[in-house]
Parts: sequence; C-alpha cells; structure tokens
Amino acid sequence: MYEQHDSALTTVQCVFVFTPTDESFRFKKTTFFLRGLVPTVPLMVSVVGFLALGAACGTLASRCPWFDGVWVAVLFVLSGVCVFLSSQVQRVKKQGVTARRVAWWLLLIGNSFAMCGWAWCCARLFPRNDFAWSLAESSQPVVVQGTVVATPEKMRSAQGFLGAGSFRETSVWVLNLTAARDLHHWVPVSGQARVFVNGETQPLSVGTHVQVHGRAVRPSAPNNPGEFDFRQHSQLNRVLTIIRVRRWSSIVVCPNGITVSAAGCIDWLRQRCRNRLHAIVPIQSQPLADSLLLGLRRALPEEMIRAFTDTGSIHILAISGLHVGLVATVVFYVFRFFGCPFRTNWLIVACVITIYAGLTGAALPVLRATLLLWVACTGVWMKRRVAGIHALAVVGALLLVWNPVSVMSIGTQLSFLATAVLISLGAWFRDQPPREPIERLIEKNRGVLTNAASRLSRSLCWGILLSASVWIASVPLVASEFHRFVPIAVGTNLLVGPLLPFVMAAGFACLITIGLPVELCEPLGVVAGFLFDTLTWLVAAIASIPASTLRVHALPTWWIVIWYLTLSLLLLHLCDHSKMMKESHGRRFGGVYGDRDWSSFRQKMCALGVFLFGFGVFGVGLQLMPQTLKESRVTIAAMGHGCGIVLKSREGHCLVYDAGRLGASGTALRSLRATLLSQRIHTIDYLVLSHADTDHFNAVPGLLDEFCVDQVIVSPQFLASSSRSVTQLQTLLVKHGVPVRTVLRGDVISIGKSCVARVLHPQRPPNMGVRSDNENSIVLDVAVESKRMLLTGDIEGDALRALLRSGLPQADILIAPHHGSKTGLPREITSEVRPDIVVVSGSGGRDWPFVCQNFHQGWTGLRAVLRTEGEQSSDRGAVSITMSDGTMSVRQFTPTGWRRVL
Repeated sequence: MYEQHDSALTTVQCVFVFTPTDESFRFKKTTFFLRGLVPTVPLMVSVVGFLALGAACGTLASRCPWFDGVWVAVLFVLSGVCVFLSSQVQRVKKQGVTARRVAWWLLLIGNSFAMCGWAWCCARLFPRNDFAWSLAESSQPVVVQGTVVATPEKMRSAQGFLGAGSFRETSVWVLNLTAARDLHHWVPVSGQARVFVNGETQPLSVGTHVQVHGRAVRPSAPNNPGEFDFRQHSQLNRVLTIIRVRRWSSIVVCPNGITVSAAGCIDWLRQRCRNRLHAIVPIQSQPLADSLLLGLRRALPEEMIRAFTDTGSIHILAISGLHVGLVATVVFYVFRFFGCPFRTNWLIVACVITIYAGLTGAALPVLRATLLLWVACTGVWMKRRVAGIHALAVVGALLLVWNPVSVMSIGTQLSFLATAVLISLGAWFRDQPPREPIERLIEKNRGVLTNAASRLSRSLCWGILLSASVWIASVPLVASEFHRFVPIAVGTNLLVGPLLPFVMAAGFACLITIGLPVELCEPLGVVAGFLFDTLTWLVAAIASIPASTLRVHALPTWWIVIWYLTLSLLLLHLCDHSKMMKESHGRRFGGVYGDRDWSSFRQKMCALGVFLFGFGVFGVGLQLMPQTLKESRVTIAAMGHGCGIVLKSREGHCLVYDAGRLGASGTALRSLRATLLSQRIHTIDYLVLSHADTDHFNAVPGLLDEFCVDQVIVSPQFLASSSRSVTQLQTLLVKHGVPVRTVLRGDVISIGKSCVARVLHPQRPPNMGVRSDNENSIVLDVAVESKRMLLTGDIEGDALRALLRSGLPQADILIAPHHGSKTGLPREITSEVRPDIVVVSGSGGRDWPFVCQNFHQGWTGLRAVLRTEGEQSSDRGAVSITMSDGTMSVRQFTPTGWRRVL
C-alpha cells in the first residue's frame, strides 16, 4: 500500500531542469529534500494513527464535565458527514490524484471523529442501576451479592512505622454485583466492585456466588496536583465501587454455588499452576515465580519492585511480548522436533499462546502479542508474508475498537512503542543486501572458533543496538510519567536477557509437572528457585551501583510530541527502505537500486538522527536549566489526618514542614511526592519535623529514598522521645548521612533572601514534663516576601496558652493547630494572630462547624477558612498560596483543577 515515491530521483531531475546559476535552484533542492523527509505511510498505519488520535481526544474529553452527550452526538454526525463526502468524491468520474487524496483524508477524519465519540462512551456511559451511583464519597455499610470474576490475590500492607512493625495480610479481588440489600429487600444492581479483605487469603473460584458484608465507597479523585487519579483509573477500568471487609467471616458463599464458564476453567488451571509452584519452589522465590510465569505481581516485596524499577527492568515482572515470545519459541521448536508439519505447528503455537494469555490475566500487552501471533499464523496458512508494521497496525486498530480508552495507558504506549522499534529495526536488518560471494568464501575458509566468535560479536552488537534503541525511544515517556532516568537500563537488559530464558524454562518445567508427586519434582523446584534467586541477586547488585537511576522533571508536552513525531518518521523510513530492498533483491545488480538510492536513504536517516540528537540535548538542557521564579509559593498538601507543607522560595530553595499522615505511610508518601514533583522539586533544603507523633513524619523514609534531603530540623524533645518510630527514624537518618539540627525558641532558619523562618516554640528543656508530644511542637513564624505565615504543628493545651500569653505575632496566613480541633483554641489564636486566611490540614473533626464559627468569631477580618479534607470534593484539596510584590493569591485544588479562593 505504498505510493511510488523516489525523492532522490526527483532531486536528480531537478538538477537538469535548473542551471547552477539559477537562484531558485537551491530553494527547489531544499524543498524537495524536506519533502523527502516525509516517507510514504502504509495504509493501515495511517488508519490506526487517526484512530489513536480520536481515542486519545475522546478519553481526554471524558474528563471534562462540560463535554456531555450533545457534543458526542455532534461528533458522530460529523463522522457521518465526512464518510458521506468521501463516498461522493470517490464516485466522481475521471478523478485525479488530488480527488483521491481528499476522499482518503475525509475518510480518515471521519473515522477519527467516530473513535473520539466511541472512546467518550466507553469512559462515561454506565448502566442506570450501577451500584456506585447509590454511594457517597464517604464509606457506608452495605450488603451485596455477586459473582467472583477475579480470584483473591494476596497484598502486603504495612502496619506501624512504614512497615517496620507487624504486617497485616490483605487480599483483593473483583466482584460482579447482582443485588444489594435495601432494608429487608434485595434490589437488582449492576457494576463491578473491587473488594479488599483483611486476614489470611481464602480461596474463591471465579464464578462463585457470594454475599459480602462491608463498607463501600466510590474511588476518590486526586486531592493534590500531580497525584494519581484513582477515580479516573477506576472509571476507565469500569470498576466504580470499592468495598472493604474486616474479616473473611463477613463473606458468605451463596447456596446456588458456582457458575461454570470458560473464565472459571482458566482460573481453575491458574490456581493449579500456582499451587504447583508453591509446592516445589522455595518460599522466598514464590512471589517472583508468580509474577514471571502467571502475571501475579501484588505479593511482590516493595524492595524487589524498587530494584527492578531502578535498573530499568521492571518490564520483566509484567507478562508482555517478551514472555509470550519465549513461550512461543519453545513450543514451536518442541513440536518441530517431533515432526509436526510447519503450518500445523504455527496453529498449535497460536492456540497454546491464547490459553497462556488467558492464564496470565489477558493484559493488553499480552493481547497485543497474541494477536500479532495470530496475524502471523494467518499469513503462514495463506502462504503470504505479512509485513511486521502492517500486522502491528492491524492489531492496534482491533485493540482500539475493543478498548479505546487504553490508548492513554502508559503500559499500552510503551508496549506498542517498543514493538514498533523492534519491528522496524528487524525489517531493516533482515532485508539488507546479501554479502558478496568473496566474503562468504572467506568466512567458509575460516576456523570454527573464528566464525563462532564472529557470529557472537555480531549477535552482541545487534543486541546492544536493539536494547539501546528501545531505551532511547522510551526515555521521554518514562521520564514524564515516572520522573526517572535510568542510564544503566541498556546494560541491565544485556545481562538479564541471557538469563531470563533459563529462568522461565525452569519455571515452566515446574508447571508441566502437575499431576506428578511433589517429592519427585522437588529437585526441579530447587533448581528453579536457584535461578529465580540469581535473577533477583543480579538485579539488586545492579541497583546498588551509584547513580543507576536519577530523578528528573517531567518534559513539556510539546517536546514529547515533536520527539515522537520525528521518531515515527525515522521508523517509517526504515520500513520503507526495507520494502524497497526486498523488492529490488532480484534486480539490484541490474542497476535499478543503486548508489543514488542508498545515498538518499543515508541523507534522510542522518538528518533525522541529527535532529533527534540535537533535540534530545535540548531536552537535557531543559532538565538542567535553573528555574527562575517570580514568586514564592506555599502548598499545604491534602494528607488526610496529617500534615505536609511545602514552601518554595523565589530563589528555588525548599522547606518542608512535616511529612506524614495517620495510617499507611505509603499514602502519605504518594501525596507529598506528587506535590513536590508538581513543583519540579527534587532537593529538600530543610525538612522540619514539628513533633514526635508518627502521623507527622511517617513519610520521611520514602522521602529519603526518593529525594535529596540536605538537613532535618527537629526539637531536642523530639530526639529525647522514647518512641520506637523516632529511634528507627534516627537510624535511617544516620544511614543516609543526613545532618540533624535541633532548634529552640529564637533560632532562625534562612530559606533564601525572600524567606526567613523564626522559631517561636518550644522553649522548655527536654527534661521538663509535658502532657503530650503535641505540646512540644515546633512553631515557626515565617516571613515570605512581604507576608507572614504561622506554622503551628499540633500545639495545644497549656503550651498553646503559654504561647498566647507571651504574645504571638500577627500573620497573614495561619495554619490551624492540631488539624483544626477544639483543643487548638480557634477563637483565641485568631484573635491574637488576626490572619486573612486560616488553613486546616485535615478535616477539623466532628466539631468542624463549631470550630469554623469560632475562627470567624475570633477575628472578624478573616476572609476565608479552608481545610484539606472535607466531606465534599468542593470542600477539600491542597491549598496553594503564592506571594509576590506585596500581593497574595490563594487557590484550592479540586478534581477539575485549581479553584481561585482569594
């Protein structure tokens, strides 16, 4: 489906038309060269490109509240109009090239409009009786019935200080809802729910009918800038309900038993395979075996996931085309060894891979690889060679029609990107011109060892080229999505790649022993465990290398778009060149494909390569460019019942006041990390921990791992605390080599020329008794630009009254003491400080109406009282305060973006 196009020949003809003295010659030559940089685009590639563009626009439009069904109807009408016009243009007799191009463009645009509307429908349209519509944003008790569609998987959630204490086992599974109890009646409902159950995981087969007693809630929208949108993620996956169950006794299997289905049979086989792995593989290797062979990743330890992420080999833990290719290769050669016919062998391989795709959960990368294999199998049976780029485009179109919203998934993007790079390079390498007879004769006369070394070196060079090409192509996406740059990824893949087939072969050897006695298969399990441990050790050793991974800022969207458009041109040129080489192999020596064509191809590749290199250097420059700010900014992150305040001065210095929340430390780290990265902060100059309550510092270990912390500031009372969490934190600070500074009343923290903090509390020596750690909170009077802000921690009781008697300075911004509770004396403190705005880090508790009223009664000039955790989405979210040239701007983050308050 390529157009006949030869830019090099056109350029040569141009030389004979224009004389060298003609001034327009250079302009014409440059124009033809630039036009030659745009290759001919295969038919299916252009179709899938416009479909992907429409799917992306429709998915993004589904996030806009104002984009409703009327706009979708307009999209479908426009699509119909474009298709109708295209058909009318094609009916014109004696149509020229221009008319055919117009008809084709109209058809592509019409398909894009239709795909945009279809993606919106897939993301936004749900049944009226979906159970999620009856839920509020706060949890409520429910009793529901349904059918299990995904069996329980064990998760590991840490209790206590960042998992240092005991572990509580939690499992998660998916339930297809059929009925919900309304008082004494059962009401039919629909939808799916993700169920979390505390306690040791119990077996539940797919198709089992159960009754669940728990507390249900809808997934929450992000409350901080840059935070992961669980609501949008659940909506795109069409699972709108979350049910949390305290114990397995609250789940009752219904008398009507189990519904038999194909999914249930596959789940039964998966459970048999998992039980076999757990029976013969050592226990420390079981999580990695589940992930590599069956795609079950939830039980993987956090340290292992971090090691694979830091080395750029995280894709090994997710079942993808790599795993499918290895399995397909083994099955193909095994059946060929037993004399299976070629075409029948391909059909058997496709069927086996289809079963394996279902066994591993049928994730989209696995479906992509499986469909590619079926396309190749179809070509084999039809005795036609299918071009790789065409096959990938066909598979992409099928997956887009089936699940258009998946185009915005980073996993989908990386999967198709890596496959496109490998297919393009593979086609270019395969269709190289054959070597001269004299070269083949010289190689034949060499020794066996020399030829083996030569082939090994060529294979190594080819592996380095493939690994480096995929890494270069994926760097911008990884940097923008995960804020990571992994320079060691190429070397990691070269080291891990040869080991991975042996690891997977040993694992699959364990799986095929189902039915044999366990005692007979234990030696095989020991060998497999040894290989799994070797892989883990190798990745951990690489991850321990200094600077194996670097934290980077997200690249601008316009930079990413230009980069991948240029990369697409380069890959299409490779495919176009390989097609021309394949067509000219039989006539090359006749002079049809000669030096002129090679010269033109090299010029194009050099031009695009130089542009990509220069543009990449420009992207690195954007990362290293010092950030010049016109204002100072304070962001009070939404941390739940906790505190995390980020202050960034005009000079770019950063102070973080507290870092934690009540409950899981991972949630606190995600919230604060998103807030820091949204402001392009990777270095924390000062980390102030107000007092020794864990809900104010349990995210610190994560910050030490992911950010550069220059100094930690605490009070002497903090270090004197007998809390086990404080002791563990001090050990971590010593391990990371972070200096600790103690402060008392009167000390000063300089955050730059535009920002200075003065310590107002504590003033007692550590040996004097106090009622609680809250009374030892560090209170800071921060002068930012021409404004003042008071950070109060959890100070309360006698310590707060004494501070009020000693006199507090007036401030424009007051962070309410003790999360806005009554013990923070709201009326007295606002009367003394006289702020313009009060911000509560938390919900304010049950007495919030009373506390809010007291804030206003204490100072009538108070303009606004905000809290980061409210009952409604409009009453919660991070608060951002910017100060510059005597002015102050206050905004609050909402699910639809920032909302201006003052």
